[in-house]
Amino acid sequence: MESSFRNYLKRINTFLGKIETGLLCLIVAMMIGFAVFEIILRYGFKKSLLWKHIMFQNLTLWMCFLGAALATSERRHISIDALNRILPASFTRFSVYIIDVLSLIVVSILAYFGFGFLIEEQKSPATLIGSVPLWWAKTIIPIGFILIGIHLVLQIFINLTEREHTQDDIEGELD
Repeated sequence: MESSFRNYLKRINTFLGKIETGLLCLIVAMMIGFAVFEIILRYGFKKSLLWKHIMFQNLTLWMCFLGAALATSERRHISIDALNRILPASFTRFSVYIIDVLSLIVVSILAYFGFGFLIEEQKSPATLIGSVPLWWAKTIIPIGFILIGIHLVLQIFINLTEREHTQDDIEGELD
């Protein structure tokens, strides 16, 4: 039972990671497309996109948050492994839980303030392209923190359902 639940959590984590990867690829393609379009406009028609700087800034913001969520899903986020080097191996697993829970608390606080920022941004009349409100591009701030939090929760439960490795596991009887 534990193994199937753990595999289910891993599949959810992987699925979210694939969505984030797809969105990152789309954003990179959009940025390249806009850059090429701008070059063609500038050198071919002596025109320029007035909104290109704002668009690139916000696409970069999206890339950062989606990349952070993807890194969290793969456990490649920034971590301080000094505890793992100092503490005995028996405490390492426990320290991972503590770090993940503390990270979840920080990400929750940042998501809360991200929503507050977004509410303030909605008061601004600024637009991105045409009549698209600029605050729509800022929605990635709280959403990004929520995605990171979801990955952290999944990682915590995946680790909680993971049984200790036995000698049979080490000799080749993998999950």
